[in-house]
Amino acid sequence: MKTCHPTLNHMKFLFVPMMVLLNLVLAGAAETPTPWPPGAADFAARIARNYWYLFGEEKRADLDTINRDLRQAAQQLGKADNDQARRAATGRGTTAVCRLLEHVQACPGLIRVDLTGSHPRITPTGPFAMPGDTGALIFQVLSGDQGLSYSTTVFDLSLPPGESSLATLDVSANGTNYAVLGLEHLPFGRTTLGIEFRRSGQPPIRFALDVTTPPPGHLKLTVLSDDTGRPVPAMVRLLWRTDGVSRQPGNGIEFAPQFDKQGKASGARNANLPGPLADSFWCVPGPFDMALAPGKWQIGVRRGVEHQAVFEDITIASGQTIARTFRPHRWVDMRKRGWWSGDDHVHCRILSDEDARHLMHWVQAEDVHLANIVKMGDIYRTYFEQRGFGPTYRFVDGEFVLTPGQECPRTHDQIGHTLAMNITSMVRDTERYFLYDEVFDAVHAQGGLTGYAHVNSGIFHVHRDMSLNVPREKVDFVEILQFNQLGTDLYYEFLNLGCKLTASSGSDVPWGGTIGEGRAYAYLGKKPFSADAWFEAFRRGHTFTTSGPMLDFRVDNALPGDELRLKSDRRLRIRARAWGDPKRMAPVRLEIVRHGEVIRSAESDNPERPEVVLDFTVDSGYGCWLAARARAVDGTSAHTTPVYVVREGLRFWKFDELEPLLEKRESSLGQIEQIVAEARRDNAEGKLEQDRCRKQLALQGDLLLDRVAQARKLYQDLHRVADAERAERGVPRR
Repeated sequence: MKTCHPTLNHMKFLFVPMMVLLNLVLAGAAETPTPWPPGAADFAARIARNYWYLFGEEKRADLDTINRDLRQAAQQLGKADNDQARRAATGRGTTAVCRLLEHVQACPGLIRVDLTGSHPRITPTGPFAMPGDTGALIFQVLSGDQGLSYSTTVFDLSLPPGESSLATLDVSANGTNYAVLGLEHLPFGRTTLGIEFRRSGQPPIRFALDVTTPPPGHLKLTVLSDDTGRPVPAMVRLLWRTDGVSRQPGNGIEFAPQFDKQGKASGARNANLPGPLADSFWCVPGPFDMALAPGKWQIGVRRGVEHQAVFEDITIASGQTIARTFRPHRWVDMRKRGWWSGDDHVHCRILSDEDARHLMHWVQAEDVHLANIVKMGDIYRTYFEQRGFGPTYRFVDGEFVLTPGQECPRTHDQIGHTLAMNITSMVRDTERYFLYDEVFDAVHAQGGLTGYAHVNSGIFHVHRDMSLNVPREKVDFVEILQFNQLGTDLYYEFLNLGCKLTASSGSDVPWGGTIGEGRAYAYLGKKPFSADAWFEAFRRGHTFTTSGPMLDFRVDNALPGDELRLKSDRRLRIRARAWGDPKRMAPVRLEIVRHGEVIRSAESDNPERPEVVLDFTVDSGYGCWLAARARAVDGTSAHTTPVYVVREGLRFWKFDELEPLLEKRESSLGQIEQIVAEARRDNAEGKLEQDRCRKQLALQGDLLLDRVAQARKLYQDLHRVADAERAERGVPRR
């Protein structure tokens, strides 16, 4: 095993801690999760990711390895269930700590602070050259006695109130502490910093240090539309290679004020998409010119799923102006095929034209043509306020439109979250909050569309209210794709019961990454785009959802969402195509699903052309639902709404699995009864005075249980329908 060899100057401070670590390894006595110097893992991570330049390019790979080894050793130690595993994990971590210490002690920029004498000393005193408007100082702080520790601090010079440049570091009162001080938003030129070291139980000690930053360069950036050649909004990433941190572009929009401090309340958006697309991008409304620190930069430009992302590295020198123009290539134009994109779930305040313009820039940057901007509510209050509802309050810019909607009612521990689109007023009554069907009926009366959020994951017990209202035909759509996660378990369960549901998708920003990372396409054919045309196509179920690959699917001549009515069994022709961005989605796998089971699949075999086509026939049988789904190699996916094949006199359900399907719905109903009973009991005992949600559940319990009884009767009726269908299907009666 490798051992640490501290310099003689510091042996008295380091010898005991290192020997303790080595003894732990040899004895296998790892009683604590990480028996290494305090703060070592965070210190290693910070210098590996952001401050590697202090050690030189040649040390960067080893710093990355040390960081990885420390993290993985801590994980292994936490999972270890025997002495051998504990020894192995502890040994791996200790070796990494020793290498970390060697690198830090040899760091050319190490500043030594001796607090052991009557007159504290710091050497050298600077000035210290920073690579740009961010940088770091690394200290070895000697406090006497024994011990070894690490600490990390970040000082943002744009935040202190008044005229202040005082940075404070908390360091150990004993032993040797290695501290890295990150500096952000440094002014260009020379700056005198006050550095204050604080130790528990002792007065602070302050030194003055000078740092210098080189003059900046300039970047002029323009993004052009591949359709028109004119400047357009885009999602832009500016990454400084020196510290690995992205910068806000000069005109990057800060959406935090419109996010009500919910989710990730920032204009820096990390998409739930694969590879570099997941990094931090900002929405820019047009060209910009900004000062940037000298050095290597990566520029990233993204314009939604139909365009290829662009990444380019540039080097900017002090005093130099670099101009770059990007025109992201459109690898597909779904508009020309009659398909128009939408996002059913966007949270953002719109109280003014300025609010609306900001959000419109984001929608255009991601090339999403319709965004449902939802005012959110719970039983206590509402969020993401809107200035109005209905066509009057749509915000339209060419072929892009923001339409007001709602996500309400929403219950987390009870019966799930609902969505509504194309409403003329918000529907909300907290005295009847658990009666989701009343909201659905009111939305339909307005000409709107109703659905459930987060069905892909099934969170918030959404299956409970689905069991009440989907079979009653109160619900139009469900989100089956979100955060780049396609989830179809619940969706298939209700389709297999013979319930029609349109497949949809929404980003759920600001909890999601970016608008349109999961989107729903609606088929308008040759009709010109408008919000009304899009909603009508969506109402008919002419949709597919995607986070990457595109789908085309027909059963005979029927589109997704269509119903094929047959009098007898016959052959059906299925034609399907899946294709994707050739730069990142090859290969693509296409599957045809019938009653949740794959009946035919194929995968593209050309690494430069992620495209696959299926064309075959299948018996219609006694009716079914048929859908297409696809998955690309990068982890993105797509799924259509089904085509419903209805045999005259029969449901299109999965007849041979009705019993387990109905048992699941009965279980959901039983759970509703249970949560109502628990709420009533706690309310009777006076436990819910500070819990309005569960108190209202108790008070509205009778009405909710009426819905349970209605649903249970409906499922009983389905049993009778199944018995009646047995003869037609050639199945013996039970």
